[in-house]
Order: sequence, then C-alpha cells, then structure tokens
Amino acid sequence: MSGTYIGFYWTLPVPRIGLRHLPRDAAAAAAVSTTIRYQRALTHRYVTGLEGRLEGRLLGEIAFMDIRPDRATSAVHEALEQVQSIAGDRRAAVIHVAFNERSWRDNPYLVEHLRRLDVERVPLSPDPIDLDGERLDPIRHFSEWREQETAAMSALRLGAYAGLRAALAACPEGEGRWRTIADRLNAEGTSTVRGSRWTPENIRKLAGRLPKESKG
Repeated sequence: MSGTYIGFYWTLPVPRIGLRHLPRDAAAAAAVSTTIRYQRALTHRYVTGLEGRLEGRLLGEIAFMDIRPDRATSAVHEALEQVQSIAGDRRAAVIHVAFNERSWRDNPYLVEHLRRLDVERVPLSPDPIDLDGERLDPIRHFSEWREQETAAMSALRLGAYAGLRAALAACPEGEGRWRTIADRLNAEGTSTVRGSRWTPENIRKLAGRLPKESKG
C-alpha cells in the first residue's frame, strides 16, 4: 500500500580518512558516504514502488553520523527529534535499513527511541543492490571494511607510538614541552592513534601510558 515516509540514514565516523562529519543534506551526505548512499538508494526503491508496492511519498530525509567510530550510541535520539518537525501534523513512518537483521551494525537506540516517539517504522532488509554500477552487498561491505579498518588502525597506532617516542627523545623536559612535541608531530604529518591532530593534552596523557617498545 502507499504511504507517507521519512528516510533515516546513519553511519559511523572514520577518523583516519577525515570522515568525521556529514553534510546536513541527505543527497550531499550520500555523495561522501557509501553507507548513506546505499541506505538512501534502498529507501527510494521502496518508496517509488520498485518492490511491487504502490508509490508512496517521501516527506524528508535525515542523514546522521554517530559520535563513536566503533559503535552506535544514544546520540541518535537528537537526530530522531527531526522526524516530528518534518512530519508536522501528518502521520509518517520512518524507513531505515535494519542492519541488525543480517550484520554486526546494530542500532538498538534507533528502534527504542522511535518506539518512545510513537513513530511507526519500516525496517528494510539489508539486501544487495546495484549501486554506482556495481553490486553492493552491505554485509560483505561492512565485513571487509571492518577488516581494513582494524589493519589501518593498527598501523596508525604503531605509527603514532613510534612518532611520539622519537619526539619525546628529541625534546628535553621543561616548560612548553608538550606543545613543542605536538607541533613537531603535526608538522611531520604523524597522526594520533585515532587519526586526528596532536594537542598538548593528548601528548601528556599518552606519554604517561606509552607501551614499551617491542624488541622483536
């Protein structure tokens, strides 16, 4: 049957490649995030009736990036408050891809808060679709992404430790040492273990718990 809908698309940040924020516009967000682009395409297929339903109406779309790179958090609640402002006095169901049905990317906060708002939801199965001229299987995509991310984060962590050890050895004790080290590492292009820039504060914290260098 036809209906009135709001599309809700979410993803996680990837600090190591600089993906820490999303544009507010869903189309712009889809241009920078494969995950958002996939969810948006699947939602449009559902609403326009490509799955055998009568055509529905998409009132609006919400693109949301969580605050943690490794898990969903309750920060989604704030994003979901937009649902009511978009719907106004109309009754609209929220369409979202139910990744938890077949993959590791679960978001219980999303389901919980929609229930509290008394908003109907339409959970779409995360099925493979053609996207950008290629077949995208989100389960395989997330699995490969997680493997790549684990390897990349390990390399990033080792690089951060090595860079910090070298900077600590080169910069003597004294006032302003943490700032000097942070400026040095940032100038060298050495990132923190999360892929961000160094500050005197995170230098101080990590220096005090820097793992001993392995001798092989």
